[in-house]
Amino acid sequence: MDRTDAAPLVEMSGVSRVFEEEEGGDRVRALDGISLRIHAGEFVCITGPSGSGKSTLMHIIGCLDRATEGQCRVAGTDVGTLDDDGLADLRRHAFGFVFQSYNLLESLSAAANVELPATYAGLRAGQRHDRAREILGTLGLGDHLDHRPAEMSGGEQQRVAIARALMNDARVILADEPTGAIDTGQGAEVLDLLEALAERGHAVVVVSHDRAVADRAHRVVELVDGRLVEDSGDTGAPLAADPDTREREPRTARRSAIPWLASIRHALIALRTAGLRGALTVFSVALGTWSVLALLGLSEGVRLDIADAMEEMGVNRLSVSNLLISPGGSVQRLPMTLADADAIAERVANVSSVLPGMWERLPVSCGGELIDPVIVRALSVVEPRTHQNASWPLAEGTYLAEDDRGAVAQVAVIGPTVRDRLFSPDESPLGQHVDIDGLPFVVKGVLVPHPRQIGEGEMMRSGPNANDWIGTVIHIPFETGANLVFGRENLNGLDVLVTDAERIDETAEDIKDLMFRHHGMEYEVKNDALIWISGKKLKAIHLALFGAIGGIALILGGMTIVAVSLAGVSQRRREIGIRRAVGARRRDITAQFVVETAVATTLGGALGALASFAGSSLLARLAGAPVVFEPWFVLVALGCAIATGLAFGIVPARRAARLDPVTSLATD
Repeated sequence: MDRTDAAPLVEMSGVSRVFEEEEGGDRVRALDGISLRIHAGEFVCITGPSGSGKSTLMHIIGCLDRATEGQCRVAGTDVGTLDDDGLADLRRHAFGFVFQSYNLLESLSAAANVELPATYAGLRAGQRHDRAREILGTLGLGDHLDHRPAEMSGGEQQRVAIARALMNDARVILADEPTGAIDTGQGAEVLDLLEALAERGHAVVVVSHDRAVADRAHRVVELVDGRLVEDSGDTGAPLAADPDTREREPRTARRSAIPWLASIRHALIALRTAGLRGALTVFSVALGTWSVLALLGLSEGVRLDIADAMEEMGVNRLSVSNLLISPGGSVQRLPMTLADADAIAERVANVSSVLPGMWERLPVSCGGELIDPVIVRALSVVEPRTHQNASWPLAEGTYLAEDDRGAVAQVAVIGPTVRDRLFSPDESPLGQHVDIDGLPFVVKGVLVPHPRQIGEGEMMRSGPNANDWIGTVIHIPFETGANLVFGRENLNGLDVLVTDAERIDETAEDIKDLMFRHHGMEYEVKNDALIWISGKKLKAIHLALFGAIGGIALILGGMTIVAVSLAGVSQRRREIGIRRAVGARRRDITAQFVVETAVATTLGGALGALASFAGSSLLARLAGAPVVFEPWFVLVALGCAIATGLAFGIVPARRAARLDPVTSLATD
């Protein structure tokens, strides 16, 4: 069969390529009306002097560049009708590139370099590995699978490049000065390989100005000033059958995107070899994550401190007063009994407990020492509390018990000021008697200094004797106070503890309504809702403030990612060109850079989280506040770190994807 009877693999008709000069607007015609047909089994050498358009012709044949005029068809497909993805698909399945400078990725092993085209073709990992080993073994590199380019000679690197060109069963092998960077002996071996490929049915197109290469080719096409001046045509070489790809179609079946596992593996390799650039990316994200977690931990610690302080102030407490103050300033005592307390506990919703209270200022003496007055409180509780029903621990002894109430026992728990004024420092008051308004009581416990008496190691300055008055108190059983000391049933007030502080206003209105129905009078019910609201506002302010600071830290980290990634794009132009040449689409390049950013930000986020936990105690000491981490903090911080990295990494990724493959491959 004559070669002219077979459909050409590559057919060019009137192809021209015109470049616009950046300055002056001059037009450079690199190719001028080239018409050329290349068939399967041909070994063609495109030759000519420097600047004659050889490389430009190869780029257009290989779909790395587009013709300005004319038509180019590959395997019957009009290249001019294809979009960028279509060109990438055609490069991936129809072409294999062999370059003078080998254009291997330095970070990948020989096997991984060979597998690269199949990665973008969607071939499964196991199949990729097996085929790469098979091809490298055929080319005499079976023991170099794990070697990186720097560990191989020039001839070995060029054979790896040829193996990569064969990975997807390319029908057309395009070689640009394949012997230019190696010695004569290695060059002859490379030409033997290329000739053997032509004999197996591949169309082999070599660009070279070397006459020795042209002598080995079956056909020589010569260009001068962008014009085809000579084409030796069919030299009589046997016409080989077009390589049968039907059995290989499943291996190179198209996929919607490159496999994510391969992308992650490449990202880890890129991060490992990125050096300072990769370290800066990871560090910036780690710093941002640490900032967010540290500030959230501080915010939560401060919030819990505020909550404790609010609880100490009785934020869930309603005080029902028995005093009615008229507009003229006169004071009237309203009726208030235990029956009112029982009714509130039983009938008003959202009430957890009701604590009736009686108190008076009375003289207290012991062994000739007199304190007048002392606040004597009759309490129904059986654990030490302040008058706001917040915890007030004991320094020694025990507190009032239910048995004391039932027996109307004359026992007392004294405050720290009473203890200091009635007893010597080395004397224990426990078991001793004090007289309350002339009645003897046995001391069974002593309260610690009130939290308001000593705060952060120094006395409060609210008045000349403010701190003494806080501790000048005695607690006695409620029944003892009502029956023996005060001699009355009317209460001074009621403390009502609510279940849900958010509904405290509603509960206060219900109590007012009940008391009005009992006595026909308006009672004042005070609550600490303002404290609650202020605390909630303070919490919101803390979260907003700390969140804003942490967000700024993440944004600064993101800006660092942009700067570092953009610098990385410039440094990796050649790599991007190689990936595009072997069939990567623009979205594959975008995905590659986005995955790399995601891996780096995930690693940085994890390191930042570990640093936050490890340094929490030091941070607490430096800040003078507790640091508390909630489990969701980590998820939020990692999510924000990864989202920030991806958001800021998309710009460099898209820029990388838009790079022209021809320009990128020309980058040194």
